Amino acid sequence: MKRAVALFISLVLIVCSIPFSANAQVINDYIPNCNIEYTLDTKQGTLEIKGAGEIPDSFNSPFAHIADYIKNVTISSGITSIGKRLFKNCTAVEKINIADTIIDIDASAFDGCTSLKEIYVDVDNEMYSSFDGMLYSKNLSMLVKYPQAKPSKSFETLKNTTTICKGSFSGVVYLKSIILSEETVNILEDFDELGIEVNKNDVPIVDEKHKHQPVYRTVNPTCTEFGYVEYTCKTCDIRLINEYICPVGHKLVEKTVAATDNSNGHLITYCAVCGYVESDELIYSIDRVSLEYSSAVYDGYQFSPNVSVVDTVGNELLLGTDYVYASPLGRKNVGMYTYDVCFIGNYSGMARLFFFIYPQCPVFKKIILRPAQAELVWTTINAQCDGYEIVYSTSPDFSSNNKYIIVEGRKKSSVTINNLKSKRRYYFRIRAYKRTNDNNTFYSNWTKVGSAVMI
Repeated sequence: MKRAVALFISLVLIVCSIPFSANAQVINDYIPNCNIEYTLDTKQGTLEIKGAGEIPDSFNSPFAHIADYIKNVTISSGITSIGKRLFKNCTAVEKINIADTIIDIDASAFDGCTSLKEIYVDVDNEMYSSFDGMLYSKNLSMLVKYPQAKPSKSFETLKNTTTICKGSFSGVVYLKSIILSEETVNILEDFDELGIEVNKNDVPIVDEKHKHQPVYRTVNPTCTEFGYVEYTCKTCDIRLINEYICPVGHKLVEKTVAATDNSNGHLITYCAVCGYVESDELIYSIDRVSLEYSSAVYDGYQFSPNVSVVDTVGNELLLGTDYVYASPLGRKNVGMYTYDVCFIGNYSGMARLFFFIYPQCPVFKKIILRPAQAELVWTTINAQCDGYEIVYSTSPDFSSNNKYIIVEGRKKSSVTINNLKSKRRYYFRIRAYKRTNDNNTFYSNWTKVGSAVMI
């Protein structure tokens, strides 16, 4: 028994020690203790983190078991914070994209990311910015994180930057020296411990030999690019950037291209300034417009069939949101009624539906035979009836030799047909009719077929 248990444990250890195969391609999982999921495409090396709320602090990265496959990270909109050590020792990560909704980032989240070259922040983020691949506060006043593998040996702080945060340069691979602008006065990082040489920017604005004649030029920011205030001298080649101006972000608006009954529509979210398209949602075209039932038999009450509208993928459109219609007046008497459906919102166009009310069907009671004669008897229709139509034939399915008789008056309940041939079987059926004010004639269903052999 002990040998069997030992063998089982050995097999488990062997399986657990096998790395994920790149052939697995896609791995879906979640981060414990929060509403955050992630998807890793091992072949592409892309990790997408999505969900809502905070990503909590970690002792070890929740991605440690797949770290070798992660090269590019996208943290999607909806996530609000990045906790400690989230990407600790994810040594293959080269780029991290940070969503607009993130308002708190712990710099230790990137500890051990020795291949990290770029951190990009969505321009619509209100708390953070990225400049030249580095992570800053929104107005560039604080340098939050310098990517460890940024391939530069020296770095000069921006004139916007007053503070260098603690841990912002930890683990850098190539950086050897840093030049601090006069504005960078709050240094929380221990550069001596990191072995990084620190120098002050001593470029003079005025020297003993030459007095600059300054010219200032402002280059306005775009939706995604930084602007700046540039200082130049009229008489020499000096050129300085006094201040960077953060991108203004996209001014997103929505545009609807309405769907119709023969073409798809689009719900487009785009920037009114630069034309950047954030999303283009397909609105499926209208496939079917119908009534709950399109005909009925007169019963003295008002009929009110509901309208149904369905798109090409089977979704029901919403009354009052996607379409409206007015029920025609009446809908009690025999006749034709028109429903005009008007599409609104994400849809355009109109559709016309027709609803019919037909007379009641009489009941075929009996056939009375006489030589060369047949008397047909039926029940009368008390309302919405102007008379009856009779058809008779020697063909049981009325496919040939049909003859018709019109009986005027709804109170009539019988008719005699003459000149019928003896010993021949005839087939009979009856229906009611009603003439409407618009000179249309509506018929009931036919009665059951009656037949008889003439005497």
